[in-house]
Amino acid sequence: MKTHSHCSFARAFTLIELLVVITLIGLLTSLAFSAYRGAVSRGRNLVALAAVKNVTLAVQNYVADYNRMPVRSSVDEDVELSAGSPLLKVLMGENVDRLNPKGTRFLPDQPMGRNGAGGLVGTDGQWALVDSWGTPYRVAVDADWDQRVSNPDVRNEDPSIAGTASSWLPLLAISYSAGADKKFGTRDDVVSWR
Repeated sequence: MKTHSHCSFARAFTLIELLVVITLIGLLTSLAFSAYRGAVSRGRNLVALAAVKNVTLAVQNYVADYNRMPVRSSVDEDVELSAGSPLLKVLMGENVDRLNPKGTRFLPDQPMGRNGAGGLVGTDGQWALVDSWGTPYRVAVDADWDQRVSNPDVRNEDPSIAGTASSWLPLLAISYSAGADKKFGTRDDVVSWR
């Protein structure tokens, strides 16, 4: 009696099939990474936008409470909220130059910045309020009470922004961030007035 031996061969992937699969995985990974980076960028912009609106609101609340600007000058000022900024200290509840005798905290609690970015950075008494990219926010206040502040958009390098900007904004205070490029006066600035 004859027996037949059947050899079964397992189907294996060819080199071309493996390369196609690896290429597809690489393409999908790059698309996912691109979407992730875009989401992170949008998140940073939203955090900066919330911060500039909070700073502007803090100045407005100070004015409503004390009927004066939180600066000693009688000339419009554009102030950087860098380490030790008197304006930042006043908005955080300190009585700098007797500008906040009640010790009212006008600026809501800010997160501590990580890796030098995105919140309060520095040491006790020498805080700076920086954006998600590590640049201190700026605030312009109407210290001469003429109901207007200078519009930084007129100096923007983007003609579509500078060309439509009026010289003055009819506001008591504005605040802004340099954005991802860390340069003021560019398209990616995050501002409280637009």
